[in-house]
Amino acid sequence: MLEGCIFDIGGTLIRTEHALLSAIKETLLENNLPPPSDEQIFIHFGVGHLNIFKKIIPTIYKKKDVDSVVRKCYEQFEARYPHKFLDSFQLLPAAEECLDELNRRGIKTGCQTGMERREAHLLLQHFNILKYFPVLVAFEDVALPRPHPDALYLTIEKMKIRKNNALYIGDTITDIKFARNAGVKIACVTTGPQKRELLEKEKPDYIINNLSELIDLIDASTKPED
Repeated sequence: MLEGCIFDIGGTLIRTEHALLSAIKETLLENNLPPPSDEQIFIHFGVGHLNIFKKIIPTIYKKKDVDSVVRKCYEQFEARYPHKFLDSFQLLPAAEECLDELNRRGIKTGCQTGMERREAHLLLQHFNILKYFPVLVAFEDVALPRPHPDALYLTIEKMKIRKNNALYIGDTITDIKFARNAGVKIACVTTGPQKRELLEKEKPDYIINNLSELIDLIDASTKPED
């Protein structure tokens, strides 16, 4: 029996990829660093913003002081994101309706995100959906980032649900690996920045096109057999 759904934020509940991509590129250009392609940036989404810079910058900057450049870029990025981009974010279709229906059915909802807490709180509050998440586990709450499973274990513990009765909803390859490493089923939604064919190669438990299909998926999985 499904006890709880654990949601990612960016690309799952809220369209963030365009704002995040713009903020990363602006930061790199300010430091005379040529941004890689959009796809080369998108592939790192979901691991936390500091780790995105740690993965990208060494591929375009080869000097010994690369660590200090990463730190400088990250601090500049944090000074502008997300508050200077609020008009660029969008609540994804059916997100609030889905959360409301889960709440009506008594299915617990929690949030585990690769964002820092201040960013996650700001975005959820901005779209008036923070109320659905009494449990919010953010990037700084664990020592090891996704796809290491500690953050998902912590979320499940705080929600007081059983791992076998939890469902994680995410949108990236990192999310799929994250759920798999934790032994939790995942419904991967295709509203994020990574293409469906890339997600399918990772063989998530379920792939859905939007959050309205999540309710249909839950209904189908709990329907008694004839």
